[in-house]
Order: sequence, then C-alpha cells, then structure tokens
Amino acid sequence: MDTLLFVPVRVSAPGGAFAAVRTARPGAGQERVGLAFTGEERLHAALGPTQPWIRLSRPALLGLLRPLGISDIRTDPLYVGPEMPSVDLLEDGPAPAGVRRHAQWLPDEVW
Repeated sequence: MDTLLFVPVRVSAPGGAFAAVRTARPGAGQERVGLAFTGEERLHAALGPTQPWIRLSRPALLGLLRPLGISDIRTDPLYVGPEMPSVDLLEDGPAPAGVRRHAQWLPDEVW
C-alpha cells in the first residue's frame, strides 16, 4: 500500500464542504506541479501553521491532477516567502548560520 502523504488544499470556506488540492510552479512560466509532504510539520514549515491539508496516496493525488494536465508531484518542497519557515527541515540539526535558502517553487495563484 502506498504511504499517505499530507497534501495542501484550499477549502471553500472555514468548515467548507469541499477542498481543492493546491498546485505550484517550480519557476515563472513553468508547468504546474502537485505538492505533497511526508509530514505535517514539513507542510506547516513550508506553507504556514494554518494551511489545511488532507491525506492522499501518490496515485490518488496523481488521479486528481491528471485531468488538469499535471503529471509531476513535488514532495517536501521548501518555500521561501515573506516569512521564513519556523521549523527546521534538516533532520541532522539546525541549518548553519548564514545559509541562504532558495525558493523551490512558487505558489500558483490561479485557482
């Protein structure tokens, strides 16, 4: 059985009846990709502590994305935006001081 991933979603409203999986672009003008995380802490470090999510397997997520023309999923991407992630994503300890983090993807604001 495939491992269930943490997949960020946009909900219709707080407590809304439906959710849509979030997508992103690896860079300006590039094709959209799906997003998935191996842990809730990684998702919240990348997208913030209030980001809603659902659990899906990789095949299920691909099944939702294929009708949109998306065939690639980025797992555990790092997001660099107005606020830096508050949780260190390195398993071997904190990142050394002065290490610059680079955006691996850009949010896709066209929903």
